[in-house]
Amino acid sequence: MKNKILISVFLVSICIFYSFRDMLNSNENNAVNSPVLYQQDSFIIGAMHNSRDANYNYLKDTMNFNIWHTYTAPNQESEVFGWPELYSNLPLTNDWLENPVSNYSSDIRERMALNNTKNLRTLIDRPKFQYLAFGQRSDYQCEKEDKVDPDYWFYSYYNSVDNDSSINDIQDFTKGSGEYVKQCLYNHSTPGANAQMLFYSLKGNLEQVNNFWQAPWVGDGKYEWYIMPRIRIDTAFANNPLNQEIEVCKIITTNRVGDSLMQVIKVKNFKASDDSIYNGKYLENFYSRLGASITNLQVPVSNWFNDSAKFGINDTHSKVDFKVFWFDKCDMWIDRIRVENQPAHLMMTLNAPYIEEWIRAEVEDIAMAEVGGGNNSPYKFYIEEFEMSHLPCIAYLNKKIISYSNGRFSLMVNYNHDLLKVFIPNSYDTLLSARQIKKYLVDSAALKEVFTECYGLEGWNNSIHGEAENRMFRIHFRYIHFFLL
Repeated sequence: MKNKILISVFLVSICIFYSFRDMLNSNENNAVNSPVLYQQDSFIIGAMHNSRDANYNYLKDTMNFNIWHTYTAPNQESEVFGWPELYSNLPLTNDWLENPVSNYSSDIRERMALNNTKNLRTLIDRPKFQYLAFGQRSDYQCEKEDKVDPDYWFYSYYNSVDNDSSINDIQDFTKGSGEYVKQCLYNHSTPGANAQMLFYSLKGNLEQVNNFWQAPWVGDGKYEWYIMPRIRIDTAFANNPLNQEIEVCKIITTNRVGDSLMQVIKVKNFKASDDSIYNGKYLENFYSRLGASITNLQVPVSNWFNDSAKFGINDTHSKVDFKVFWFDKCDMWIDRIRVENQPAHLMMTLNAPYIEEWIRAEVEDIAMAEVGGGNNSPYKFYIEEFEMSHLPCIAYLNKKIISYSNGRFSLMVNYNHDLLKVFIPNSYDTLLSARQIKKYLVDSAALKEVFTECYGLEGWNNSIHGEAENRMFRIHFRYIHFFLL
């Protein structure tokens, strides 16, 4: 048998699923209120990407595998992207991210039907859900850490001004919902005298530097980034024609090596036109106006945050920061700086109708249609390892799946504890408690099952690792390889 075996194709693991249903029942206010119509009553045992056994010659061997899976990706830049054709390892020509679901739904359903005849459950890994689930969103809180949810302390700053005078952290019940914000009251006698940086030195500042991940759609350089400070100003001041050119604040975005993009926000940026009236509400997207263009609150697709493959999520010297300088010329209230990439922006900020249709159709027109026809093969939607900044999109997508399937389906994740917290300062010395993990995964994301991050049987070829130290692993791997091929 050949020594060289492709690890990306045949990584083998016993899939053990931990049920969180009891915890969900105790957190009904945070969970999705849809009935759970399906419950797993047996262990699922299989191999990831075992679709490579195109003719099903070995999937039901003496190991009695009972699940089918294929890895997908949003784009063809990966060697795997959509599902394979029946009895082939060639990809379906129409199973693409941008294609309407109707273009390929019959092909995906045909595969699920075939799996059902083989008594194999289908772990549903889909290109569109890879794109959406790995959208990223982080809300960096401008108030001091003692006002921030302690379970999200890493989204605060080492330096945040509260001088008990002109700059204070307060709860905003006037135009907000009681959330803590930084209130900045300008010096009427000498405007600009107290101008200063309000907050800087973000604690968890490694969420935009993972530009060289082997799965680029999971990393940070694949999509554009949107910088969205949530700010409001005084309405009387804003609607005074004499104040339109006054500078309110400056947003400074800094990359890993300290290069910065700067965006000045003026009073006129709170209004669509000179004739419009500002209502005093918080804005996070500002109007680009003549003489006050908004150009540097979006980072285009690039490696701008980190252009060196030597550094990434373990860089202890990253200078990535999102900070705000206040000009002290206008009263201002600022809540946080939201940083999100394109998938998150389209799905959760813009609520793009075509994205909603993607989700509905993948769930209703494929998975639920098969279940409704008596096919018990479709099991769960699935994605691989993720970081903390992926969780808002994972939560959004999972709740949509649960809703569209009336509780029959949900999104299952591969949980890697170290990867989830890798952006936290001194992450390897920081352990997240069971309560915190429950809060992140169950209470917030409504996850019901977690795929364990352990590969009990694993192997490498000689070009990657030394012969001697990995001989036993490769022997184990060959054993499984025999049955898969």
